[in-house]
Amino acid sequence: MTNHTPSKITRHCLAAVLAVFLALGLASNLSAQKGARPESLPQPTEAQMGAPAYPGATYHGEISGGMSQNEAYYWVFTTTDSAAKVAAFYKQKTGLVPMEIDGNYQFTIKKGDSPYFPDQGIVVEPNKTFTGAPKTAITFTKKK
Repeated sequence: MTNHTPSKITRHCLAAVLAVFLALGLASNLSAQKGARPESLPQPTEAQMGAPAYPGATYHGEISGGMSQNEAYYWVFTTTDSAAKVAAFYKQKTGLVPMEIDGNYQFTIKKGDSPYFPDQGIVVEPNKTFTGAPKTAITFTKKK
């Protein structure tokens, strides 16, 4: 198996992408707390996401709806399992090797024009947004 070591620029770009996902989720979460409720998205199917939902993960329809207002869908799940365990599940299920940077994993299901913003993918990252028990956030992305 080939070990892919991302360049410094790649690491910074991925970090920026992950920061955007987190910021969007946090903004949606804060809006919901202030009473401005985004329209909830129904839980997507495996066919829509390109991979199955992680077993036992909790789906967040309002956050997903708040993040999906522009040109892409963002379906957000959380779990109490570690990011490494979740990434291993998706590696096994999809056969894809994720780009891993500092415990964050990005799986590209369908490439787009930019290697940093795939047309469809999965981001698995330690929870830094949600309060309570979730250890890991799983975000499926898909261009509309």
